[in-house]
Amino acid sequence: MKNMTKAIFGALLLGAFTCAEADIIQVWKCSLNDGKTDADIEQASSAWLAAAKGMQGGADLKVYHNYAVAANAGAGGFMFVLIAPDTATWGAFMNGYEGSAAAKADADWNNVAECSGSSLWNSTEIK
Repeated sequence: MKNMTKAIFGALLLGAFTCAEADIIQVWKCSLNDGKTDADIEQASSAWLAAAKGMQGGADLKVYHNYAVAANAGAGGFMFVLIAPDTATWGAFMNGYEGSAAAKADADWNNVAECSGSSLWNSTEIK
């Protein structure tokens, strides 16, 4: 699930995203492996998030699965969405990812689903 992370992290360090009070949202397009269910991936993602929350920068992370209601997502398709409260939090988390408990939980997660490269979004609430 760490595809494209180093390039994105580099862009963040260069100040590409400087909006105040903006969530950082990392999104992967994923699909369930054969024989796996939504319940299987929700369990694997819950275990991954528990490991991630124990890391520096992980305490405030949130994870969502977005399932298609009316979209051409294919059978078993979903989006894995990781939300950090800001770039500093996301950066601290990603900086410590290699060899972490969350990285080790990736193996179990990858037995349930596969994801393509991720994209990173900056989300600002409009009032």
